[in-house]
Amino acid sequence: MAGWQTRIAANAIKACVPFQTQLRKLKHTISPPVPGQHHDLVLDGIIEQLAMIRRAGGRIAGARVLEIGSGWIPVAPLIYRLAGAREVILSDQHHLLHPRSVEAAVAFLKARQDRLVEEAGIEPWRFDMVLDVPLEGGLDAMLDALGLAYVVPLDRTTLKGGIDIAYSHTVLEHIPPAALAEIFALVRARLGKGGLFCNGIDNSDHRRGYDAELSLVDFLRYSELGWKMLCINPQDYTNRLRHSDYVALLADAGFRVADTQVHVAQGALQSLEKESLPERFRGKSAEDLCTTWSLMLARA
Repeated sequence: MAGWQTRIAANAIKACVPFQTQLRKLKHTISPPVPGQHHDLVLDGIIEQLAMIRRAGGRIAGARVLEIGSGWIPVAPLIYRLAGAREVILSDQHHLLHPRSVEAAVAFLKARQDRLVEEAGIEPWRFDMVLDVPLEGGLDAMLDALGLAYVVPLDRTTLKGGIDIAYSHTVLEHIPPAALAEIFALVRARLGKGGLFCNGIDNSDHRRGYDAELSLVDFLRYSELGWKMLCINPQDYTNRLRHSDYVALLADAGFRVADTQVHVAQGALQSLEKESLPERFRGKSAEDLCTTWSLMLARA
C-alpha cells in the first residue's frame, strides 16, 4: 500500500471514532500545537500577500482585517498586526485556538524579527508595541492585548462591523464550493470602499505530502464519488477547484481580480489522459489544470 493510501485509510478510521471534535480539543489542551517548519512557509506566504496589497495601493496601517480559517497558531494575523493593522479578526468554523499556542506564535515571530524587518518592511519598534504585551488572564484577554479578536463560526451574525482587508492562506481549497460562495458574499458585504481580498491557494494534490511519487495533479483523475470516498475524514478534503473556478466565484460575489501570481507545474498532466478526466475538468486548459498555486488580490 502506498504511503498516501496508508495515511488516508488511517484518517478514515479516525473519522469514524465518535466525538472527534471533543477528543481533538482534549488532545490540544494537554499538548497544544506549536509552530513548525510549515509556519516558515506561512511567513513566506504572508510576506508575499503584504507586498501584493501594497503594490495595489492598499493601506494596511490602521486597517481592520479579517482572516478566514485561522487554525491553531496565529502566526499570520500577528504579522498583519506587525504590519500596522489596527485589529485582526480571526475566524474558524470550530474553536481551535489555545493560550499556549498563542504564546508560541508570539515567540516564533520574535525569533524572526530581523527577517520580517528586512523582507516585510516592518519597523522594529512595532515588535515591542504588538508583541511585548502581558499575555495573561485567559485566551480572550490575551487576544485583546495582541489586538486580535476571534469569531467562531464565521457568519453574518458573528462578524460585526465593516472590514478593510480580508485574507486567507492555504485555506480556501479545503472549503466546499457552496460554502465558499457564502463566505465570499459575506466578505463582499463587509468590505468598505476600496476594500481588498487577498488569498493564497494551494491547488495541488495534498496527498503528495504523504507520497512524493504522486503527480501534483493526480487527484484530477478521480470521479466525484471516487474523490468523496478518499475524503471521508474532513481533514483530507480538498475541493479540487482550479484557478479559473476561484476567479468565477469571486466575480459572482461582486469582486474583480486586480492582481495574480500563479505557479504552473509544467508537464504535470503527462501522467494523465485529459480525455479520461471527469467532465468538470475536460473543458479547462492544461495551464489551468496544472496551476498548483494561486495568489489573488480582488477588489470589491
